[in-house]
Amino acid sequence: MNFAIERGISLTKKKGKKTASKKNALKRAVLRKQHRDTMFRAYFKMPNNFLDLLRNCRDDQMLLMADDIQPFDLDSSIAVRVRRNDVSFITKDNRLIVLIEHQSSINPNMAFRLFLYFIELLQLWVKLNGIDLYGADKIPDLPTPEFYVVYNGAAPLKDTTSTFMFRCDGMKIEVEVKIVDIHFDKLQNKESDNALAGYAFFYKVYEGQIKKGLSPEKAFDDARVECIKNGYLAGFIDKEEFIVFYKDILDYDTQLRAEGRAEGKAEGKAEGKAEGKAEGKAEGFDVALALAKGLLRGISPMQLATEYNHPVEDIEKIQRELLAV
Repeated sequence: MNFAIERGISLTKKKGKKTASKKNALKRAVLRKQHRDTMFRAYFKMPNNFLDLLRNCRDDQMLLMADDIQPFDLDSSIAVRVRRNDVSFITKDNRLIVLIEHQSSINPNMAFRLFLYFIELLQLWVKLNGIDLYGADKIPDLPTPEFYVVYNGAAPLKDTTSTFMFRCDGMKIEVEVKIVDIHFDKLQNKESDNALAGYAFFYKVYEGQIKKGLSPEKAFDDARVECIKNGYLAGFIDKEEFIVFYKDILDYDTQLRAEGRAEGKAEGKAEGKAEGKAEGKAEGFDVALALAKGLLRGISPMQLATEYNHPVEDIEKIQRELLAV
């Protein structure tokens, strides 16, 4: 039962108004998150870059080389994925699976989420290895998981671990995730040949320009120029994937601003410029953004409907918009 619909509760202040403003605000927020996560995956799915990131996460000496690991994630599975902010590798001797999820905000349920993701990976592992779970042969040793979250959000990092524990009739499942701060100023190795340093430097410049009020494409271009000046992201900054990120931001931001100008003119005639401007900034933004973030984290529309007392149909519409971006 959809309790949100039954109760008739809506978190939108004025239902039916400012639909375009809400959509633009949502698209802009999704654009920034999607562009960051996609770049994260493209950059750190390169084995050497991934190892630089992993070395920053581990406390001990890591002897793995690029030839010792291979990508292993759900990109090729039949699962419909809305999360795009994870990279995972498995060693050739099946000794270790590493999952690293890039987060812009700290999530208290990260350990449980990564546990569920690990189960999905195990299902894929079973399929790819042709293992018959109903056959007479015992399955080989399972890959041992190792979980990390790399953090570069605005709020101070308070916890360095996230845990999940489940006990039932003698069975115990315990998951621990290490949270690592990858802000550029927190890194010990800031050399230009360090992949993580290049990534962190890029976003330090990018976020700094965004805070100054620059458009996403201008902030992106400034960060790119600064990386070239300082020798960061060499070998990647001119690759096709990087150029695509830049063009997407340029085209998308231009489109949003054009929509905003058209909407502003219409609202100015109907409601007055002052009212249109104020409502355009506030109307429904917080709710829409919270719902979008939940969908991007893999939470189902029904779960969000219950949590936010919001119509599931509206949330499903947001989900379709996200998948179409």
